[in-house]
Amino acid sequence: MRLITLSTEDLEPYQFSRIFNPNSARYALEAKYLFGASALPSICRRYPVSRCEISGVGVSQYREDRQVKQQVLAELNSGQLLAIDDDCFGWSPVRHLFFIDQAGRLTLYPAILPPLYLTQQIIRRYEAMVARYCTRPAPTVLPPSYRPQQKAPVAVAAATAVAVRRDPLAAMRAMSKRERWQARQNLIGRGQRSIYPDARIAATRLGENNIAVEKARLAQNVYGIDGRPINALETMPNVPEGWRDISNDDKALQKLGLKSTMLYSSVNDPDFFSRVYAPDKSVFGNEMAPTVVFRGTRMENITDWLNNGQQGMGVHSSYYEKSVFIGSKLEDFSGQVDIAGHSLGGGLASAAAIASGKPAWTFNAAGLNAGTVGKYGGAAIGDGSKIAAYRVRGEVLTRLQEFHLLEDLKSVYYNIPLLMVKHQLSALLPSAAGNAKWLPGGEGGTVDKHGMQQVIDSLELQKEADMTTITSRL
Repeated sequence: MRLITLSTEDLEPYQFSRIFNPNSARYALEAKYLFGASALPSICRRYPVSRCEISGVGVSQYREDRQVKQQVLAELNSGQLLAIDDDCFGWSPVRHLFFIDQAGRLTLYPAILPPLYLTQQIIRRYEAMVARYCTRPAPTVLPPSYRPQQKAPVAVAAATAVAVRRDPLAAMRAMSKRERWQARQNLIGRGQRSIYPDARIAATRLGENNIAVEKARLAQNVYGIDGRPINALETMPNVPEGWRDISNDDKALQKLGLKSTMLYSSVNDPDFFSRVYAPDKSVFGNEMAPTVVFRGTRMENITDWLNNGQQGMGVHSSYYEKSVFIGSKLEDFSGQVDIAGHSLGGGLASAAAIASGKPAWTFNAAGLNAGTVGKYGGAAIGDGSKIAAYRVRGEVLTRLQEFHLLEDLKSVYYNIPLLMVKHQLSALLPSAAGNAKWLPGGEGGTVDKHGMQQVIDSLELQKEADMTTITSRL
């Protein structure tokens, strides 16, 4: 057996069917492995975990590190760490969690899992590895007694009812988008009416994150597909379910006070770029509003970086001039409209929100200079109180822009001169506007945590935790 990190270590596609059930892995680890320093090789890159039954090396020579053990078992229980079965024996539903179906898709075998287990992230990681290795593995050979059987409708209905009672979160994942949205809204309502304080607190955050994750998906979509040039006159590909791109629908834009030409700097592969998305009322009812979304920094684009720096230093920025102009147009619209963006797009969204007074959701956003809105003729209609500024703890941009004594002291390894340099750098950069909402759970380094997928995954983790809290109190 070996342990790998889901988000950072590659695994050949066929090996995903060899992922141990976390309960089986935990039993094996506690029975046969030592957590902590040992002369033997570790089965995990991140933590010292080694076998403790090889002749000549007694466990008594080493002291087990309980903190390492607790962390390993916690990550195993959540799915952040995966235990891989390297034995040559066949697949077993008792030991293994997934199998590969006839179409080459990774499928979860029915099992009772922890509520926050990262099933969908594992399946997405599998698809990423299929793309990387350019092959889909052969179907898993299942024992005859465990091959799926077609069930009668009554049996299916009975099984569904049992599943809903046993694991409401898993049952919700099998619903349509409209059904999931409504189920969460109902759950939020029940949590708000609960006699338990923790359920009421969870319901409040779930209500906020239920909307925020939709805005986050739009902020991710506006980047387009890596390597594919953007044509501003075309609809964005892979628009999130429940939304449609209305950026070239002049009649729809006119109602908001906008024109399609305001949304981009040029038709082909534009530098400044934004989109307008409309919600599907059959999915969300009246809970969602049309949303103007600004694209953030592209790592390889010098113009994006220049606009980032220019605005921060109070120098003219064409991007921010355009975003303030869009905001001033939205200010004249009496209906509900929202704004969103990530990174540089979060800074642009903040400027538009203050110029319009409309609500905004920003993610790992660039800071906003206090004089930016007025610099481009905009009136400060809003004060930033309507901006929900989500940031993944430890991500690079927020770390640069803001000074947090304890975190920064640790990051420079308690080097006081370096801490002073960091303090001066942060003092030069404006902070992100709005009400800070910290997201724990990011993975990898500070640059990795800046990406939109990390934001979405962290929001989903909080949603599942809150749904678990509420359902446990029903």
